[in-house]
Amino acid sequence: MTNDHEKFDGAGAMEALNSIRETREQALGKMDYWPWWYDAGYAAACGLLVAGQGLGTTIGVACTAVAIAILVLIMRKWQAETGMWVNGYGPKRARWAAFGLAGLLLGLMAISVWYGRVQDIIWVPIVCGIVAAVLGLVGMRVWMALYRKDVRDLK
Repeated sequence: MTNDHEKFDGAGAMEALNSIRETREQALGKMDYWPWWYDAGYAAACGLLVAGQGLGTTIGVACTAVAIAILVLIMRKWQAETGMWVNGYGPKRARWAAFGLAGLLLGLMAISVWYGRVQDIIWVPIVCGIVAAVLGLVGMRVWMALYRKDVRDLK
């Protein structure tokens, strides 16, 4: 009686590893293309999530709903075009970019709420939303660079 691991040969292992490497490279190739609508949508969603919180309950709920709808549309369209979607918190190195961006956006939300709802200074949430949109765009690009590095470093 022999075990399955005794039957396993080195050539089969190398073939399997090469197949994994090829699949990884194909996935990275699909992510080299970066459409304008992804940038615009993600930046808009970040801006709406932050600014809306300081603009009153009704506007805040509407902004949050629109931002979530934009994110869902981006995800669905990206999946349809590339055949995949990667959760921002999954890849080892890249997750820290996502956590960092989330922390910055939460801080901007707090500023937006304080000045917009408590101090009734409406222009501050709008400025926070613009800053959030820029940070979202930069943060997304940093995440993508780290994600690509993570995938390429897996050997």
